[in-house]
Amino acid sequence: MPVTRLRRPPQGYRKLRPHPWLFRQGLVATLAFLVPTFGVLYFLTVPDGPWPVVVATQVVASVAIVLACRSYFRVGVWIDRRGIAERGLLGRTTTMQTADVGSIVLVRTFEGGGAETVPQLFVCDHDGNQVIRLRGQFWSESDMRIVCDELDVTVTELNESVTPRELLERYPGLLYWFERRPVLAAALFSAAVLVVGSLLYFGLAAIGIT
Repeated sequence: MPVTRLRRPPQGYRKLRPHPWLFRQGLVATLAFLVPTFGVLYFLTVPDGPWPVVVATQVVASVAIVLACRSYFRVGVWIDRRGIAERGLLGRTTTMQTADVGSIVLVRTFEGGGAETVPQLFVCDHDGNQVIRLRGQFWSESDMRIVCDELDVTVTELNESVTPRELLERYPGLLYWFERRPVLAAALFSAAVLVVGSLLYFGLAAIGIT
């Protein structure tokens, strides 16, 4: 199997980083949600309610935020003529040697059904299946060009922008399963939201918050 899963990226490779503003936006959005939420919970539980449970929940949330920040700063793509490696937010590192890369596809896709487009880069194996993907929401087009220049493999760049459906029709191995089956993905997401919401509701009811 040409794809290797490692805990650490290879040494001596050039590191590419995602857009720097992603961290700022994510942190601001998280704080904008958590600060008023815990403010309301403290208002409802102090001094006679189960405020220690709220404190414990806030500690857990704070630890989760710190771990998420740490994971973000470890995210990156390492590129060299010898190969490419990607470490995602969950810490898994995917490494491919140049000889195992079958092709690269660079394309602009329409975003959210509107007129705006974003670049996307797909690094594929010899069967045409995506192994490493750089999306314009997270990576700059200049970084994608660096990947194309460093790896001595065939690069297919579409001249026209395409919709996700058109991209799926042309290159079925590029998209994730939830992009290939959006109806199933929406159903699973809705079920997950329902389960989490129910657990949250009954958990708050159990500690006396209604």
